[in-house]
Amino acid sequence: MIKIGNMAKICGVSAQTLRYYDAEGVLRPEATDKNTGYRLYSLSDVEKFRKIQFYKSLGFELNEIKELFAADDKTFRQMMIKRKNAVLSDITASKENVIKIDELTNDPKKLDFYALLDFPFTDDPDVVGKWTLCGVLSDKNDIRSVSGDVCAGAHKEIPFLPGGAFVWIWFWTKGTLYRILSDHGFAVPNPYTLMEAGGERYMTLEYFTDGCFESGDDPVYLLYKQTDSGAYTDKAIRKHVDDTDMPYVDDPSVSGEWETVDFVKDAAVFDPEKTKCDRKHLWITGVRFLPRGICSKSVKTETGAAAITCRYTKNYVLSDREMTAEKYEIKNINGCDYLFLQHKSGDYSYGGCEPFLYVFKRKET
Repeated sequence: MIKIGNMAKICGVSAQTLRYYDAEGVLRPEATDKNTGYRLYSLSDVEKFRKIQFYKSLGFELNEIKELFAADDKTFRQMMIKRKNAVLSDITASKENVIKIDELTNDPKKLDFYALLDFPFTDDPDVVGKWTLCGVLSDKNDIRSVSGDVCAGAHKEIPFLPGGAFVWIWFWTKGTLYRILSDHGFAVPNPYTLMEAGGERYMTLEYFTDGCFESGDDPVYLLYKQTDSGAYTDKAIRKHVDDTDMPYVDDPSVSGEWETVDFVKDAAVFDPEKTKCDRKHLWITGVRFLPRGICSKSVKTETGAAAITCRYTKNYVLSDREMTAEKYEIKNINGCDYLFLQHKSGDYSYGGCEPFLYVFKRKET
């Protein structure tokens, strides 16, 4: 659970604002500490706050936003259309808001709110480049207080691309580095401060670990040192860039549909009777190999499921967008065919880690 003070930092507002939202009934905390009376929030409360801010940006009042949360699809659309008409009646209204409202009225259940959130950008040329982790600060205002302690989840190197451009799980605006939590579908703001010492440039980063959300821990302060100020591109930042320029070679042995059964570090440790990973925690739920080198991966999303289409040739699944060539092989174990496919995520492309393997079983027709 998240304490109200940390919730305020994550959301970029005061604790007083959160108390006001609670009093108005638009954002009530998930729980209250019985001993202290402190408000305790959850990740879903963070998501709800982002939606409140988004609705406010469209011109809705808090009492209207409260109605939107309780509305069925029909009422939701009616309220959006009414708001759209009000916007159109004002010749100075933002045209972008009209487009957003049109998208919301099409199918609100399928809309990803965070695809519409416009995080403001203010340039900070001094932060562009690569930054290397020095350690944890015991005093955020004194870089001499840095220790070699390891902070769970902290990245040894963070790139800041020009213009705040998105790279892997990061994007930024002046004073704030955002980190995407893929499991929860929102961005965590990590405030930063720059300073000079001994002719070097340093950054103090207020870092919200996963523990801040799971057990209410306070954020930690990390010290990073700027190693260079290069204007990098996404491709230049990647540790691994695979050659995907391979001609199509048909592979009838892999043709058809496969369902996920496990996720392992090495094919040798896979045991059909003792799977290593619970399938409900796996992102890819299945894969299908179609004629003409078309491959479709079924994946979980915040709203249900989706399909990612890529290419394949014999022995490899290819993604030009991700710049990955994932090797596969088929093994027959106890009379059943199993497909072992490399999973080259951001940990591989940007982190330089070796890929794990998704294990699939041929789906019965």
